[in-house]
Amino acid sequence: MKLQFGQNQLVLEISKTPFAWFHGHTERMSLTSLSLMFVQFSLFAPQPAARCN
Repeated sequence: MKLQFGQNQLVLEISKTPFAWFHGHTERMSLTSLSLMFVQFSLFAPQPAARCN
């Protein structure tokens, strides 16, 4: 199941593990993922634009 909140996207999926935690990011996107009781919640969010000086 995918839910869209503005530019953020929340994805709910079945997980293979009862508990897991992950957080990572690239220049464009941030991902936070949490698995509880075999249900995985993943939040994808855009990173703020980098400023060039």
